Amino acid sequence: MIRSELGASILLLLSPGLVSALAAESSAESEALEMEAVEVVEKKLRSDSAPQQSRISGDTLRLQQADTLGKTLENQMGLANASFGPGVGVPVIRGLTGSRVRIMQDGIGSHDASFLSPDHAVAIEPLFAEQIDVVRGPDTIRYGGNAIGGIVDVKDNRIPERVPDRLIEGAVETRFDTNADGTHSGFKLDLGKDALALRVAGFHRNRNDTEIPGEAIDTGAVREQFGLNNIVNARGTIPNTDSESAGGSLGLSWLGESAMAGMAVSRTGNRYGIPKGTHGIDPSDLDGLELLLPDIDPALLGEFADILGAEALNPSVRIDMRQTRYDFKSEWYPPLPGIEKLTFRYGVVDYAHTEIEGGLPFTTFTNQVGEGRFEIHHKLFKALTGSFGAQWQERDFSALGVETFVPPTSGDTLGLFTLQKLKLADWTFEAGLRTERVRIDPTVAFLQFPSPPGVPPSFADIALPDTLTFRADSASLSGRWDLSDDAALVLALSRAKRAPDIQELFAIGPHLSTRNFEVGNVRLGNETVNLADLGLDWHSERLAAKLNGYYNWTENYIYQKRSAGYYSHHQAQFYATCVSLVDCLPIYAYDQRNALFFGYEAEAQATLADTAYGQVKLTLFSDWVRGRFADGDRADVPRLPPLRFGAELGFGDVTWNAAIRYTRAEAQDRPGSGESATPGYHLLAASADFHWKSLEPVNFWLFAKANNLLNEEIRSSVSFLRNFAPEPGRSVVIGFRATF
Repeated sequence: MIRSELGASILLLLSPGLVSALAAESSAESEALEMEAVEVVEKKLRSDSAPQQSRISGDTLRLQQADTLGKTLENQMGLANASFGPGVGVPVIRGLTGSRVRIMQDGIGSHDASFLSPDHAVAIEPLFAEQIDVVRGPDTIRYGGNAIGGIVDVKDNRIPERVPDRLIEGAVETRFDTNADGTHSGFKLDLGKDALALRVAGFHRNRNDTEIPGEAIDTGAVREQFGLNNIVNARGTIPNTDSESAGGSLGLSWLGESAMAGMAVSRTGNRYGIPKGTHGIDPSDLDGLELLLPDIDPALLGEFADILGAEALNPSVRIDMRQTRYDFKSEWYPPLPGIEKLTFRYGVVDYAHTEIEGGLPFTTFTNQVGEGRFEIHHKLFKALTGSFGAQWQERDFSALGVETFVPPTSGDTLGLFTLQKLKLADWTFEAGLRTERVRIDPTVAFLQFPSPPGVPPSFADIALPDTLTFRADSASLSGRWDLSDDAALVLALSRAKRAPDIQELFAIGPHLSTRNFEVGNVRLGNETVNLADLGLDWHSERLAAKLNGYYNWTENYIYQKRSAGYYSHHQAQFYATCVSLVDCLPIYAYDQRNALFFGYEAEAQATLADTAYGQVKLTLFSDWVRGRFADGDRADVPRLPPLRFGAELGFGDVTWNAAIRYTRAEAQDRPGSGESATPGYHLLAASADFHWKSLEPVNFWLFAKANNLLNEEIRSSVSFLRNFAPEPGRSVVIGFRATF
């Protein structure tokens, strides 16, 4: 079948005259070619992947690529974007994110600091992505406790997996965004000969402050949440949201007939700003801070602008992130009966970012990780396939500086797993087991309570526990019934455990970027997810549909509980009420309660008409998740996405396409305790692209996409900063891509 498809592809490149000459030369060969063409047309309509899995690639991926991974995936069913200003966008799967969603680069974790806090960006460049897989359900058991909510695996082929057909191949792309005058450019070059392949890639991205249709701060929500009225706002843009990022990679592979081995080194840098909680200070009022500074004569405030000015009392927070990765990959296809291949992956990640406040470096976070995977893929019988594997990880984390709310910590993880698949007629059964040991070790005996410069510590040092060890055993089982060649029904059951992460255990202190005071809990235990997931997958010639319904009972769900009072960072004191929005940090303490999540995600695409100019297709989509605690006051789980539904109408063929997409998001009136509700919105988007292939072997691809055409004020319910930074207003992205 592969040879047939290759033959058909070669025929498409031949000129009509050459085809005619070949046909005249031999009628027998002509008949053979016709037979092969018939075989290529014949295809399997039903997808072999489970409806709980999705894959985005090709032009669809390139049209959706954005500055962040969360923004790139936000139109996928069941996914949302936890934005923290335009510089940060973390994927949310079925309302879960952070330490519950594992973000990977070709099977190895990104190992940035996005697990620690929502203001930290994912250190993966979406422009390089060639394929993104989103997996929910039993397959996540291969990747450990931090994947209990799902996985996002970005494959960019930085380690080459094929030798290019020509000596040099590659692509260049550039795009311009009218919102904030954003530019985004990148290139990749593939070189190779015989069994060696080399890839070189690089990118640069830059944007100004994000443009919005109204005011940055939702004064009504802030008044409700903090009880404050005197707020200095900004209109038209969100100050301090500009960003600049650059990076590159170099990869080399040896590709033999029965084995391959390769490695890559990459470097990424990202500088971005965090939206402020307030956008100015009246020097005669100090936005309430004069109550904290009673000894300062108000008449003299102007003379102390350098120490009592807006930037000193309400500094801009910026993040300077940098990461270096070393990735290794090898595969062996041994001539052994029953063994299909052996795979080995290892990555070394050196991550650091510095939080800069008022132009001065305040805190530096580092995360140095080594992670490896080894798997044996077998096919013992025709009906029985599967894999056995091991995953291990070592991590050294530290936060040094003024805002050290998590102590230096080392730790390691070891997981052993197996995933087996048995196919019997129209039934396919899949079972998985995993056992995982997690060790977390604070490298200091005491944690000193952080205080601002010049302010003596108000609290005694806090004793930290010795090494904490957790064991997490997980199991999954799924059954697939192929109702016909077009449709399949999949039921998946799983019980998976996750050990608490370091910030959930040891956090103590103010975190200005997220505008809260965090308190960890060393008594936390494993979080256990009991998931039932029923999915329908239908793929016929003119209709494709996926529908998933799920029920997730989570034992000992770890969450941040809103506590009474506020913390003043400047005074290092707790207050019963909020004095100033500049210096008012709500207190959140980590705790555990049983929680219940249930919801659905659905998408259907139908071909409405075939015309001489292309096909007309209609896509309908919707997703929804509801989460609440199962005991006590049965409060809502905070920061969940609202009900979404909409439609997309597309028209085109293999050369050009145009589409318009409408999304309706209902109000999120169940925001969780201590949180504010978000209103619904209408989101209208459009796209168009054209392939210009007349200059073979160069292929030009021109594209344009518009988002938020109605220029709506959109505040995302999954964002920590929804009351201070709405989503971008109207934007139009235009660009081109040339492949050769």
